[in-house]
Order: sequence, then C-alpha cells, then structure tokens
Amino acid sequence: PIAFQGGVAANKGVVRAFEDVLELEKGELIIHPYHGVTGAIGATLILMENPKKEFSFRGTEAIEAYLNSQRNLTGTELQPLKIARSSYCHIEDNEIKKPLPSNGDKIDVFLGIDVGSISTNVVAIDSDKKVIARRYLMTAGRPIEAVQRGLKEVGDEISSFVNVRGVGTTGSGRYLIGDFVGADIVRNEITAQAKAAVDIDPSVDTIFEIGGQDSKYISLSNGVVTDFEMNKVCAAGTGSFLEEQAEKLNINIKEEFGTIALNSKHPVSMGERCTVFIESDLTHHLQTGTPRENLISGLSYSIVYNYLNRVVGKRKIGDRIFFQGGVAANLGVIAAFESVVGKKIIVPPHHDVTGAIGVAILAMKSNIFSSGFKGFDMSTKKYQIKSFECKDCANLCEIRKVSIEGEKPLFYGSRCEKFDIEKKSQKISKGKDLFEERDALLFPSNQALSAKEAKGKIGIPRALYSYELFPFFKAFFNGIGFEVLLSSPTNKLIIHNGIENVTAETCFPIKVAHGHVLELLEKDIDYLFLPSIINLFIRNSKYDQNQTCPYVQAIPYLVKSAIDFSHKKIKVLTPVFHFQRDKKQVERSLCEVAKNLGVSAVKTKDAFRAALKAQDEFSSLVTKKGEEFLKELDKDEKVIVIIGRSYNGCDSGINLDLPKKLMGLGITAIPMDFLPLDSVDLVDEHPNMYWKSGQRILSAAKLIKSDPRLFAVYLTNFGCGPDSFITHFFQDLMKGKPFLQLEIDEHSADAGAITRCEAFLDSLKNYEEKPVVKKEIKSSILLSMNNGGKSRVIFIPQMTDHAFAIKAAFEANGVGAEVIPESDDKTLSLGRKFTSGKECYPCLLTTGDLIKTIEDCGLPKEKIAFFMPSAEGPCRFGQYHKFQRLILDESGYEDVPIYSLDPKNAYSDQLFGNGFDLAAWKGVVAVDILQKASREIRPYEINKGETNHVFKESLKIVCKSVATKGNLIESMGKAVKLFKGIDVYKNIKKPIIGVVGEIYIRTNRYGNQDIVGKIEALGGEAWVAPLTEWFLYTNYVYKVRNLGMRNYKDYLKRVAKDKIQKYYEHKIYGSVRGFLHNFGEPPTEKILRYSKPYLDPSFDGEAVLSIGKAIDYIKNGLNGIINAIPFTCLPGTVVTAVSKKLCGDYGNIPWLNIAYDGVNDSGSETKLEAFMYQAKAN
Repeated sequence: PIAFQGGVAANKGVVRAFEDVLELEKGELIIHPYHGVTGAIGATLILMENPKKEFSFRGTEAIEAYLNSQRNLTGTELQPLKIARSSYCHIEDNEIKKPLPSNGDKIDVFLGIDVGSISTNVVAIDSDKKVIARRYLMTAGRPIEAVQRGLKEVGDEISSFVNVRGVGTTGSGRYLIGDFVGADIVRNEITAQAKAAVDIDPSVDTIFEIGGQDSKYISLSNGVVTDFEMNKVCAAGTGSFLEEQAEKLNINIKEEFGTIALNSKHPVSMGERCTVFIESDLTHHLQTGTPRENLISGLSYSIVYNYLNRVVGKRKIGDRIFFQGGVAANLGVIAAFESVVGKKIIVPPHHDVTGAIGVAILAMKSNIFSSGFKGFDMSTKKYQIKSFECKDCANLCEIRKVSIEGEKPLFYGSRCEKFDIEKKSQKISKGKDLFEERDALLFPSNQALSAKEAKGKIGIPRALYSYELFPFFKAFFNGIGFEVLLSSPTNKLIIHNGIENVTAETCFPIKVAHGHVLELLEKDIDYLFLPSIINLFIRNSKYDQNQTCPYVQAIPYLVKSAIDFSHKKIKVLTPVFHFQRDKKQVERSLCEVAKNLGVSAVKTKDAFRAALKAQDEFSSLVTKKGEEFLKELDKDEKVIVIIGRSYNGCDSGINLDLPKKLMGLGITAIPMDFLPLDSVDLVDEHPNMYWKSGQRILSAAKLIKSDPRLFAVYLTNFGCGPDSFITHFFQDLMKGKPFLQLEIDEHSADAGAITRCEAFLDSLKNYEEKPVVKKEIKSSILLSMNNGGKSRVIFIPQMTDHAFAIKAAFEANGVGAEVIPESDDKTLSLGRKFTSGKECYPCLLTTGDLIKTIEDCGLPKEKIAFFMPSAEGPCRFGQYHKFQRLILDESGYEDVPIYSLDPKNAYSDQLFGNGFDLAAWKGVVAVDILQKASREIRPYEINKGETNHVFKESLKIVCKSVATKGNLIESMGKAVKLFKGIDVYKNIKKPIIGVVGEIYIRTNRYGNQDIVGKIEALGGEAWVAPLTEWFLYTNYVYKVRNLGMRNYKDYLKRVAKDKIQKYYEHKIYGSVRGFLHNFGEPPTEKILRYSKPYLDPSFDGEAVLSIGKAIDYIKNGLNGIINAIPFTCLPGTVVTAVSKKLCGDYGNIPWLNIAYDGVNDSGSETKLEAFMYQAKAN
C-alpha cells in the first residue's frame, strides 16, 4: 500500500491518475482523512515519543505577532526601483486616433496576425502604416478560435470601410493560421518585431522583447537585423512566469504589480537561473517573512537578470533600446531594466502587438498583386481539429488534421511531409543531403556474414560514438564471426523509454542512449556491446589528451545502475577503450572481449586489422566527400555547418531533423566532420583542450571564420558540461561572424527550431564580413617570477582553509601571496554577471572572487596575479583558468595574469622554488588533520564557539611553521594540546555522516551552505573526505597513464613523488596518533577496489573517489552519506546515478544527493532534516 499525503490528495483526478499509472487496486492508495495536515500530526507524534521536561511555547498570539512583524531581510539587497530616464506608453497611447472614412469610401489596409502560445494579436494598418484596429486576445490553447474572435471583432469594427490588400502571419502558430486565413506572407517573429521597431524609430539598435512564454533579443544596424537570440528551454524571463508568481502573492499582475514594485525600499535577490529555483527562493523568502513589496521588486530584477544573462549574454546592448511585448507594460520590469542596464529604456506605442504590426508592414512591402485573404467571415467558419498517430515509421508522429468547412483538410506535425501534399511541390530542394550520404557510409545495410554463419548476435546501440566508430566495431565483430544488430534510428518511443529509465538528470543524448539499450533488449541478441570509450584516435593532432566527456566514459555504469539485467539472458560487454594509446593496447582490450566470446587471439588480431582499415576508409570517404563538396561550392553560395558531436549533430532523432529543415528553407547543411578539421593547429590558443569534441568544434570555428561561404548552427543539449565552456571559446574564435546556437532536449519542438533558423537565415542576408581587430593579450600566465612576477601579489581562492597553507608555502619560497576572503553574496552576484549559468558552480564562485578581488583589494592591477589550479579532464575543472582568462581580457584586465598548476606536474613547478610543492603538501596534510579534529570535537563542546577559536589558533601555528620552514611536527603537537583542552560532553553518541562529492563544494562553506554546520545543528557529526585524497589519486592516475603511454621517465618521477608525499603524510599523521577517531586514510588502490563494482578505475576523476570513499565510510560504521555536488556536475551526477544501486547493496543506508547552485532552497533543508532523522535511526 502507498500513502498519499498533502493537500493535492484531495484532488480526485490526481488520485485516479496515481491508481492508473501505478496499477493499484482499490484501497492500495491510502488517503488519510487528515491528509492536509499529516506533517503537523507527525511532528506531534515525534514530540510525544521524545517528551521534553520543559516547554517554551508562548501561545498562538506569539505566532501571529511573529507572522505580522517586519523581520530582518535574508539574502542580498538590491537598489530600490525607479524610472528616472526611461519612457513608456500610457493606455491612451494605444488608442486608435485615425478616423475611418464616413462618406462610403474604402481605404486599403493590411492585416497582421501574431499567434503565440499565450496571446493572439490581430492588427490592421493603413497605407501610412497607422494602426486603425487592433485586438490583443488570449490564445488559451485554441489559436484558431482566438484568431476567429479577433477577425470578428476587427471585422465588425472596420470591414465596411476597408479593402484588405495583404495579410501576414507570424508567431509560433503562423503556418497553421496562415493556411486558415489565406495569408500572403508568413514570417518569423524576429523579423516581424524588428520591422515594427524600425518603422517607429529608424535609429533603434536594440530590441528587448518579452512575451508570455518567449523572449527575444534583437540587435540592429542601419535598420537591419545583425544578431538575435531567443530564450531556450527556460521560461523564467517571460510574462507567464511573472503572472504565476503574482498569483501566488495574491496581487493583480496588470493593475498592482508595477506600482508595488516601485514602492519597495529593499528589493531582495532571488536569483535568475530558472523558474524552479527562483520559485524556491521566493518560497524561502516568504517563509522567512520578507515583505511582499520586496519580493515583487525582487521578481522584477529576477526576470531582467534572467533575460540579460540567459538570452542576451555577451551580445552588444546599444544606446537606443526598445522594450516590446506584453511584459513591457510592467513598470517594475521597465525600472529593473533601467537599473541593471544603466540606459534609457523606450517602450513604444502598441508595444504589446508590435509583432502583428511588423508582419502587416512586411505584407505591405511584399507588393502583393491580389491577396489570398479569405475574408473576415472566416470568423464564422466551422472547423474541427483531430489528432492521430501515424504508424508508418518508428517516429510515431502526432498528426493534427484541421478540417475547415468547405475546404480541403490541412495536416500538421509530420516530419516527412507525407500529409503535406501541396507543400511537397512548393518545397525548395537545393543541393545534396550530405547527412544521408554520411549515414549511408556509416551504417551500410549489407551484412558481412549471414545469420547461419554467425556464432551469435551482438547488439550495438545506435547512440553516442556509434555515430563515428560503428565501422570499427562492426568490422571487428564480423571478423570474429558475429552478426551485428543495430538499434533502430532514434524515434519517439526510444526517447520516451530512455527518459523514463535514467536514474539521474543527464544530458539528452545519454537519456536517448538508455532508450536504445532498452530497444535492443527486446531484440533477438546474445550480447549487448556497451563500451566505455575514454578517448579517441589522435590522428594528426598535437594534443596528448583526446578525451570523451564523463557521461560517455561512464555510459556502461549509468545503464547498469538504471536497468536490471539479472533477468535477461543477454551478456553485457563493457570493455574500456583508450584509442589515443598505441594500437597494441587497443588490441589488448579487444582480445579481452574476444576471449569472453570464445575467439582465439590469432583471429582477433586479423579482425582488429580489418576494423582499423574499415574505420580509416570511413574517415577518408567522409573527408573526401567534404573536400569535393567545398571545391564545387560557388564562392557566393552560403552553406550551414552543423556544429556538435557526431551523436547529436548527425542523429536525426536528436537534431530535430535539422538538415532537412534547412534544405526546406533553401540552404544546404554540411556535417562538421566533412571539414578538414585535422588541418587546423589549435594547440597554441587552447593548449589544455583535452576533449576531442572541443578540439574539433574549435577547429571548425577557425575554418568557418576564414571561409565566407560557411556559417554555423551550433547544436548543444541542456546540461552538456563541456559545451558550457566550449561555446564561450567558439564564440571568441567566431568574433565578427554570426552563428546560431540551438539547445535541444526532450522538450524541444520543431516550431522553435524553425523560427530560429528562419530568423538566422534572414539575418545572413544583411551580413557583411568585416575585419576584427583582436586585442593582443600580454600574458595568460605568469611566465617568470624574476621578470616582475615577485612584485605581484598572488591571490589564492579560498576553496577551504587549506588555502592558508598554500599561502604559507608561497611565502616560504619568497613569493608574496594572499588568500581571497571567503566567498559571499557579492561573489555570487559577480559570478552570475560574468558567466552564463551553465558552467559549474565552483567556476561561478571563483570567477566572482577574481573580479571581487580586483575591485576590492586596493592594489593596482599591475600588482595582482591569481593562482588557479587546473586538470586534464575529463571534468570541466581544467577549463576554468582559460575561461577566466577570457573574462579578464574582455573586462580590461589583460595584464592581470592567472598562474595555473595542473596534476600533470603534480601541482608543482620550479617557478616558485624547489621547496614549494613539498611545503604546500605538508601544509595541506596538516590542515586536513586540524579539520578532522574540529569536526570530531565541535559537536560535543560544552562552550559553544571554543572549537572554532582553537581551530583558528592552530591554523595560525601550522601556517607559521610552513612559512618559516619550522618544525611542523612540533607545531602539530601544540595544536593537539589546544584541542585536548576543549571541554566536551562525554558518553554522548551522535550519528556520524560521511560527506563525499565534488572537491570544491564539499569543502567550501559558502558553496555548500555550511553543510557541516547544518549536520551538527541537526544533532550529527560530519566526516568529510580529505583534500589529500585528490593529490594522492592524481599520482595514481598519472602513474597508470604514463605506463600506458610508455612514458617510463615520467612514470618513475611520479613514483618518487608519490613515495615522498606518502612518507610525509605518514610522519605528520604519526604526530597525532591516538588523538583522532578518523585517523589516517586508506590507500588510493583500496578506495578504487571499493568503487570497482560500480565504476571502473579507468573512469578518471572524483566519481570513483566519491563512491569508494562512501563505501569506506559505510564499512567504518558511519550512519549516512551525503554526496555534495554542484548543479549539473558531470562526475557528481554519475555518482547520483549509481548511488541507488550502491545503497541497495549496503542495507539501504541513508544517502542524500544535494546539488548546489547558490539558491536558498527550503526543500533542500527539509530533505536534510528527513535524512538526519533516518541516520539517527540507522
């Protein structure tokens, strides 16, 4: 039986849905009579189980007084809103002032109809472009009815006085309504909005347009569109979001919102990332008693920040700014734009119907000889809409059939245009379908051997790097005598099943890959081939790292955690491939696979050679086809390069069949790997671009930038970690040349993609290549401490208290250093300003700290340098310093260097002297011990605050010892003595919680919202994975990597380094033996053995450490585990995905995954409290 609690349990429809979906019998869904107050009942029962001797309840009057009081604000305060220089139209400005003819004459008019998801607008303009009739109506999910109503009302008003000479439609429903009314032109919203603005004021150079569910940014030059952007998935910067929040606050969005916002004295920040998190922040502030007017003004800021950061981004904001769309009526939002942008905002007359006005003007300019308008009486036409599923192929398209009285039926929704008979003949077919040609080369229909000859059938998902390496794997398995079966092309059913079965929120292609696996399990296969591809072939690359992203590397482990194979007779093959290593090692991986299949080594070697040959042939044919195409391309012809990975750019089910859509718009699309990518030298500009996809994408950018015939459509997916950085670098390389970025996931619709493509192609008509002068960057790193370097102060981000030990190590080697103050709300605000919000949270925080330091430290920029460690993948951390270099350059700080150490050199460098790395290591080990001591003692201290005081004193002692090269063992003895002097409660046992996760977030107090303090406040003790764990792990990784690459010299160096570090770690820990319960740490090899059943050690990074350390904690008797990660963290999400299976294997130990992004979420607090309640019972 299942208990259904909460207010929604009163909704009979939801109850019935639960019973149907969960297939419950009558009575199996239990609804308590007091389902709305079960939380309060539970709290009372807990109190009864744990009676208190003394009560401090002050009565209901005290509660009422608290709720009505004005309490201290929480969160960052913003400037009060005011409209100082902006201009906006009043209601009377939208009134129709031009009189209609009264003498029986008729005037020529042009109709514009803008059909959006929220509103439908019908406008009539005369030959002077003056509005003579207008209607703003709610679409309410019935666009035809809304248009009929608009036509009727406008027709009743003007039909006796006008001749309709042309009709245009725009908006998301433009094609349907265009057919319905007999439109003469159909245009996208970008073009329509721009046309209206330019007609009102030819000098306008920027348009902010915010409607009900869409928002747009348009940049113009001399009256033509030069750049644009639309909101992607997020609806936080739109009118419908504001309306929902206004309803929650019980105010009228039209009549009250703006006025109340302007009356606020203390607006509060509620973030700007997405609706879910802004709503969480709003709820948090409501619960803490923030006055309503401060929330409303804060929402005005949120919608503006969301729009500027998510839609506008780094694009140019001019000086003549128009604010259009329905939201432009909101005074609070106008004021927030003025405050944030710092410029005059102009709200033009008829701002809410400018799209309809624009398309009416476009119809006028089209020189229509005879309009196809079917008349105002279409308002009375009967129509019927029916939907059905076409089952002619696996796409299972939902077709809408629109039957209009007296006319042929219209069909919408088919991807193949099977039902669009008339449109087939109108379709512009231009050039070759190069994606179909690529598919034919990649997935040939012929089988190398018959089913009778085959020893068995091996299923390969048509997903991820099968879109590149399938020739290799097919040739190999055919060569050892096995038939290969591919899953079907990506379709709706595969997508749906994948989404339903993932155990964590990954990117779209990974969800789709799950669907392909599920489809193969329904086929007649003996084996499922699901490799972990760590890196790809080097070919002509100068890079020594060619990694795939963490999700691709972890796909076999993600799938195994999500799908139960125990009841299947299919064996899963999950080999690990390092294609960048020499061929012998790849061959060994294949020999292991073949051995499991009962195939001899001799036959395996022959099959391996055939596989290499097949892959080379495919690559050569693709390159050759690309060369031929570009050679034949006319110098004035434009083509679109689809930028992305092979598995999202070339999978028609993931890319919304974009190449065919572009062909329908009259332009040819070319796969990215048809370009000569290997000819580009990228290493000097991006020396640490360790992702192969990044190398290719940035190489494509350089080729496109240099060829006037080529333009880019960049396909990315929500939650794509690498792209959160690569897109910045791509944009930097493409400076001066426009490109379109489309973010696609399971929610993406064809209509939105087509709108963006149409607008992009329209903007290219006005594009002229201009030389871009790029500022010379003096230095991206600090090359020499002797060349002015020692005159600079190196600022170290305060990830955790270990930063002070790093500072001491610098000082020990004669280098001036300072620790950046702990991150705060200003850090967060600046970080959000300079990032897109898609990067990982630690990047946002460190970026904010860098900018904050420059602004606040009081030193001239010539005296400032930053310390930012790096890595070589596969996670995003290694891109921080390059991204931050871009930000500093764009902000005018080109000569402020960023010094970056990486694990390749063991986070050491001769630059700071021979003793720097060893001094830093000793300091880090010592601080690990001090932190362990403080966490073990603080929960039991009698005098609150004493442990923190002792910790700070001990930290000073240790850091002084490191800085002066003193006796660290003696200093540790002094620290231990101080800790032992703390009075504690004895004989009290508290639940111990192990905290694992991403290294920055699990250790940074601001980043994790003081998770350790919260655990202690809820009656627990926290053990946090130490920082030294990561350094010793990188030693292990590079020992394995150097052996694999046969770099024996570097291998021996790392062995020596590892032994020295372990020696001093053992020595320092030995000085506190018998003092700590959480004493010492297991060797890296042991942690990896624990992790191996869930994640193979070949999957480099924090995920294997988090899983292994969690198991170590469980084996040591801890009561619960918290996985603290940044939102969309790639390794952290992998841990989240496999944690469910791990928990089941270890007695369902309490486990909580918490993702942080800077938002105060009351829901997370509730989860933590519930988790602690479980842990206490464990």
